[in-house]
Amino acid sequence: MKMKSIALAAIVLFLCGCSSEWPQFRHNAWRTAAQLNTSPLSDPVQVPTLHQVWRFPAAAQPDLGSGFRASPVIIGGRLFIGNGNGRFYALNANTGAVIWQYPPAASPALTSQFVCNPSSIGIASSAVYAKIGGTDAVIFAAPDQSIGTHLGEGRLFALNCATGAEVWKSPVIARLTGLTWGSTTEFHENLGYSSPLVMGDKVYVGVGDHCDSPIQKGRVVAVDLATGNIAGGFTYCSTGTCADSTRGGGVWSPPAGATDVFVTTGNTHSGQPFEPAPNHGLSLLRLNATTGAVMWAFQPVPWSMDGDPDWSASPTFAPVSCGSYAVSTQKDGWTHAVNADTGARIWSFPPAAIPFTPGDGTAHGDTRYMRGGALWENVYIAMNGGLNLTIGGVSGGYHRLHAFNVCEPEANRLRWLVDVPGASGGTYSLGNPTVTRGIVYIGTDMGHVIAIADPTVAPAVGLRCANPDVPNASCVAMGYYCVPQPRILANVTVTGSMVYTEPALANGKVYVSTDNGAAGYVYMLQP
Repeated sequence: MKMKSIALAAIVLFLCGCSSEWPQFRHNAWRTAAQLNTSPLSDPVQVPTLHQVWRFPAAAQPDLGSGFRASPVIIGGRLFIGNGNGRFYALNANTGAVIWQYPPAASPALTSQFVCNPSSIGIASSAVYAKIGGTDAVIFAAPDQSIGTHLGEGRLFALNCATGAEVWKSPVIARLTGLTWGSTTEFHENLGYSSPLVMGDKVYVGVGDHCDSPIQKGRVVAVDLATGNIAGGFTYCSTGTCADSTRGGGVWSPPAGATDVFVTTGNTHSGQPFEPAPNHGLSLLRLNATTGAVMWAFQPVPWSMDGDPDWSASPTFAPVSCGSYAVSTQKDGWTHAVNADTGARIWSFPPAAIPFTPGDGTAHGDTRYMRGGALWENVYIAMNGGLNLTIGGVSGGYHRLHAFNVCEPEANRLRWLVDVPGASGGTYSLGNPTVTRGIVYIGTDMGHVIAIADPTVAPAVGLRCANPDVPNASCVAMGYYCVPQPRILANVTVTGSMVYTEPALANGKVYVSTDNGAAGYVYMLQP
């Protein structure tokens, strides 16, 4: 497909992405996580006054019994979110009051009998807003014990935004045919964190698995937006053919959309003792939106080096000034930017020869760089392993954000870096960043919501070496360079701990959800 056609589609989607609300995970189909509208959240003078306005459940209400791994969606003055207890809630976005819940209290919750981590507990999928036959609707993925094997197979639900009434329910998408740990004769598929993508007349969702027990064949499924029925003609499987026994390449993260569908996939090496053919695991791919055919595949880590660095972060479609890119960070800590039309690698950070090769000094394991990035103009902000990734160990970037100049030469690639306060430094220190006009919002595992200003918005607090393990005084002499350290504008503590989700930026307010296992809350903050 030529650049002209994808650029035209990008313009159309861009207009849809101008909402002052937050209609889906990462705000728009591109997954840029960017709120483009001016508001108090983009004003560096007002942001330092950010404070809590309400919490759901309120202090006087009982806890829900589980936490939130889904992120808030805000549309039409309402907030929509699913909980680990298997209930989906519509709240008044201004007060936090419950408008409706689904299923109702008297009906069974949407849960699975195969539970191994938060992706398989209740509703972990963030919703997406769509117009279905003139009805405002929200669509999300969840397990459902009322169908199929009655074990909690995964399907999509579309609900009326105003009433919570069912618009449609899809057939089974993620199969769960048994509960035997490690069984190779049962399907243990899971929709987990794959927030649906609405594009054209279809809804797309990725299929992964329950804790690699065992690894399943990764798939993307499309359903008809009007009816919820499986869309004929669209087929994608990550390994071999859809009918064979090869495994791997789970699609854990939400697809992105711009004319075609962009996805990232998980490992294949642990699924079988031989490399499947084709092998689209550990890849960033562009799929034809009508057929599911692979238009291109970028696979930086080859089969021989696959130590389970699943590509868990959602891809971002980036229509920047130098072209159309697809950008994401793999679990091994490397961020890659590729040409969205051809799949050709443009740059990687830290810089590296791609594909990686045995003996090149790099390691590619399950090292937990799992968060999607945020795009503001030509700047991509992400959790990244950093220049010290192969020198000082893989964990240094767990509590750190890097901002990249997408279109600059390598010498100017790193724009700034910052150690995010209120984060433990452990494997799940940070949630997903979001951005509005140069001010970045992010949650931490210690229950903080942080606002960080790009140096063009508020003066930086100083400089630091691009390799954060090197003192500034030695930086240039050791072959590195100094970059700005951005200013922290706000640091708000919320109870309930662990803000793993994204701060949704809507109408001048910040909405976040939290999880501490036994309880979770939704907060609204505003300056």
